[in-house]
Amino acid sequence: MQHGTRTAIGARVAPYFPNSLLEYRLKAGTVMNVASAPFPANGQWYDLSFRCEVDPDATRVVSFAFRVGNPVPRSEWKRRGLPAE
Repeated sequence: MQHGTRTAIGARVAPYFPNSLLEYRLKAGTVMNVASAPFPANGQWYDLSFRCEVDPDATRVVSFAFRVGNPVPRSEWKRRGLPAE
């Protein structure tokens, strides 16, 4: 889901050009809810939350929604394990 998520964010939210995203894997069921998935863009880290639902065979995305949150203050990067760019 990493590449697809990055493409979706870049296409829908013009000011963000994510360098990368952490990889998340569906552990069970068909719905993944991620409350905090920070991503780097333009020299800053931003909070991201998303919900992804796949078909029963996990071969097709049924729905995808996300919200880009506030920038993560630089003072929190180390505590949250975010590398400086």
